[in-house]
This record gives sequence, structure tokens and C-alpha cells, in this order.
Amino acid sequence: MLQPKSYPEMLGKALVLEAEPFITMVDDDNPWAEGLFMVVLMGVLVGLAQIGGTLLTTAIMPHADALLSALLQIWRQIAMIIGPAAATGADAETWLRQWWPIGTSIFGYGWSWLQLGWLVLAPFLLVVQWLLCGFVTHAIARALGGQGKLTQTLGAVALMVAPQIFVLLEIVPFASVSTLLLWVWALLIVYRAIEVAHGLSWEKSAGAVLAAPAALILLMLAGMTVIAAVAAFTGGAV
Repeated sequence: MLQPKSYPEMLGKALVLEAEPFITMVDDDNPWAEGLFMVVLMGVLVGLAQIGGTLLTTAIMPHADALLSALLQIWRQIAMIIGPAAATGADAETWLRQWWPIGTSIFGYGWSWLQLGWLVLAPFLLVVQWLLCGFVTHAIARALGGQGKLTQTLGAVALMVAPQIFVLLEIVPFASVSTLLLWVWALLIVYRAIEVAHGLSWEKSAGAVLAAPAALILLMLAGMTVIAAVAAFTGGAV
């Protein structure tokens, strides 16, 4: 079992696609458990960063209620100028009051105890992403002649959370990281993981990684088709 203190170095090397951390994960005595612990730990750190970013943003910004009052005052002045559209202005004010709490929560402005949900949601989403990617790429890699075991694949693929290090920067108010960048970087790391875990050529490793998103999309479409067919068969009761 690896020591968590070795994770930063391993994740740093995984970011630049060095083979060493992938070999370490593959050769571990229990690679899937090591991978699970790494993914959950990173998820907790991401959750803490999200909570910390919310607290700091809330601390340096005006209170959410005060900002809402200011926005409503500005809107009322605009509605007075519009005149005939006063009814529309009243509807807009009602709409803003209703959706303001939801909007502030989504964008991390204003604190509520629901923000603690990030400590569960962030690890859960990363674990789901890791398992889906690990199982699908393993199946494709084996079909292409790969020799790695599922546990080894899961261990190596767990390093795909390395780019989440940059998400920790979101503890700084108004800082954000491109989701597309995180996905592309993660796929590059998965490519390296498959190459090392299964001993495949770079062409087959790339094919396994590129086929994984397509396979997941097909599975989602198939699931939606089945749901639609069942709904049509039961007359929309489902």
C-alpha cells in the first residue's frame, strides 16, 4: 500500500505523462483499492476547495440580500421609465426573487449548509467518472489484445484525477478552470495508463481511449431509447 504523502509526486509526474507513477500503480499489491483511495481523497480536496471558495467569495462580496435589494431598486427605476410594461416589470421582479437563492447557490455566492454537500458530491462524481472510464477502456483494451488485469487498469486510470489539482485553485474567489482542459488532460493520462497497464502500442492505446467516450455515448443513447420505448409501450405511465 502506498503512502498518501507520495501522491503529490505521483500526480505531478502523471500530469506530464511519465511512466513511473503508472508502473507503480500497476505493480501495487492492491491497485484498485489504491486507486479508489486516491480518487476519493482528491474528491474531498476538491470539495473543500469549492467550500473554501464560496466562503471567501461571500466574505469579500456584499451580502446576497443587499445585492438583491440593489438590483430590484435598479429594476424598479427601469420599470418606471418603461411605463406601459410595468406589469412585465413586476413579473420580472417576482421571478428574480424566486430564483435568486438558487442562482447564488449555483455560482457559489452566499453560504448555506447545503454547500457541505460538495464533500460528498465531488468524491462521488470523480469515483463514477473513474469507474466508467476504467471499465470501458479496460474492455476495449482487452479486445485490442491488451494483457492487463482489471484491477491494474483501475489503479493506473485513477491517475486521471491529477488535473483536478488545478481545480483546487478555485478556492481563490472568481478563479475558474476550463472543464474542457480538465477532460482533455484526463484523457491523455488515461491513454498513458492503458499503454502501460496493457503493454499496447500507442495506436491501440489511443484507439481504446478515443473509443471509450463513444461507447459511453452509445450506452446513454441506448438507455434513453429503452426508456422511450417503455414509456411509449405503457402509454407514458413511466
